[in-house]
This record gives sequence, C-alpha cells and structure tokens, in this order.
Amino acid sequence: MNKRTKHSIQALVGLLIAGFFLFLTLRDKPLQSVWNQVQTANVYFILLNGVCLYATFLLRALRWKLLVQNMGYYPRRREVVHATIIGYFVNSFTPKLGEIGRCTALSQSSAVPVSRALGSVVSERVYDVLVLFLGLILIFILEFQRLWSFVQSFLPDADTFMSGFSWRWVVAFIAIVAVVAVFIFLSGKILRRVRQFVDEMIQGFRQSFRIRRYPQFLLLTAAIWAVLVLMNWVSLKALPSTSSSDLYFAVVVLFVGGIGWALPAPGGIGTTHFFILQLFLVFGFSSEAGIGYGILSNGLTFLYTLLIGSFAVPLWYFLLRKGQATWSDLK
Repeated sequence: MNKRTKHSIQALVGLLIAGFFLFLTLRDKPLQSVWNQVQTANVYFILLNGVCLYATFLLRALRWKLLVQNMGYYPRRREVVHATIIGYFVNSFTPKLGEIGRCTALSQSSAVPVSRALGSVVSERVYDVLVLFLGLILIFILEFQRLWSFVQSFLPDADTFMSGFSWRWVVAFIAIVAVVAVFIFLSGKILRRVRQFVDEMIQGFRQSFRIRRYPQFLLLTAAIWAVLVLMNWVSLKALPSTSSSDLYFAVVVLFVGGIGWALPAPGGIGTTHFFILQLFLVFGFSSEAGIGYGILSNGLTFLYTLLIGSFAVPLWYFLLRKGQATWSDLK
C-alpha cells in the first residue's frame, strides 16, 4: 500500500469517526435554538479566543525548538513557528497528519531531517499525553460522583445495547471501522509499524529527560496548558448560557474535551462535541448550552487555524524560495 492510499484511508476513517460522533451529538436536538445562542456570542471574547490560540502556537513552537536544538540542530524561530502553524493547519483537514506536515516543512526550510523532527514531536506528545492523563485522574477524583455517571452512560446493560435504536448505529459504525482495519492489516507491515512507533515513543520519552534546558521545557509546557485553560474559559464567557462558569469548569472542559481531540478525527470535529455535550449534561447545563459551546469553541479553533495558516503557508513558501532559511546560514 503506497502512502497516498494509506493517507486516504486514514482520512476516510477520521471522517467516519467525526461524522458518527457528530450524528450522536446533534440527533434530536433543537439546532435552531443552538444556532440562535451561538449568534449572541460576545464578539470581544471571540477575538480574545483567537489571541489565545495564536499564543499556544507560539508557545508550542518555542517548546519544539528546544527539543530540536537538543538534537544538535538550530533552526530559526520563525521557521519553527511557521512549521508548527502549518502542522495545525493540516490537522484541521486530516486526522493527525499535521505532525508529518510540520516536520516536512521544518526539514525543507532548515535541513532538520524529518526522522529526527518526528522523534522530537513524539517526545513532546508524550508529555502532553502525560499531562492529559494526570489531569483526567485528578478531575475524576474531584468529581467522582458526577463523572462516574458520565462513564456509566457508556456502559448500558445487554438488553439496552441489543435493542436500543442508537446502539444499532454503534454496531454499524464498529463494523465499518473493523472492515477498514482488516483491510489495512491485510496490506501487511502494520504490526511492524506499530512496534516501531511504540519503540520511537519510548526512545523519545527517554531522550526528553536529557533536555539541556529541562526547566524551560517544563515551564513552556505549563504555559501551553494554562493558555488552553484560558482559551476554554474565554469561550465559556462568550455565550450567555455559560458566561457564569469559572476557571475550574474551564479546566474540567479542557481535559474531558481533550479525550475527543485525542481521537483520530480531523480537527476534533464530532468527538469533542460529543464529550463536551455529555460533560455539560452531567454538570447540569442544558443540551443547547453544551452543543452551543462545542460548536463555538471548536468552530473558532478551526476558523482561526485556517486564518493563521493561510498567512503562514505562503510566508513559509516565500522565505523558502528566497533562500532566507538555509542550513548554511544556521551553522
């Protein structure tokens, strides 16, 4: 199987996952009421959301630059920033292919080998997954009663599973994904690729403990997650139905919604909406508030990423063509 076919299958699976969760989220919901709520969003908080998103791009680029420098390569800051934005721009359309995109962009502008760049991406992803995991554990401890009912909603009894209308869609969706998975497996080499990916993650995790500027790396990681909390809080403040929410709830929304972002759906579409809706219901909000927030926050992230990426991509290409970012200049 060539790379184009594999990427096409990955994109198809991502779209199926996004469409399925979006269907579960929006089915039998008062969409007109949701849309009316989104239209009343505070424009100042909407603009502040874009500022927060751009700040996360910059912070992620600075953190990534530390890891690349730790391997003996010294790209310019603007090259790393542009490559990072390009990665998130690509991720808006395809499930998780943006990591390859940003590593390729950095390689073309600063001669950092793609394989080494990917290794550094694995290192920072290990830390993000670790923060997400620890955050979920802490939130589950603090909100055990509420979140346990949230978990139980996904564990129906056998009769409900077999007879419920909605679960027939679950079975159909699982069957589709299973067929695609079998097709990929039969194409060969998948087990070797999985083992190689796991080995790279372990190696990247070990290398990350040998970062020369480790305190700065941890500080940037903390800053990234702090800005993400602020971005969620700003989105909550933008809607009248959620404007009374505090920073604590923004933290809960960030980590629980992060489960949806971790799933292979382009831009977290559908998956984040679904998990956020269930969370809002558990915390006593209306379904309109949950769906409205999911549409606003995810939609703003998507639109601002497109806007920022539409400037970063041609600028990166211009600098590349002008030869302002060559390896000889960095020695």
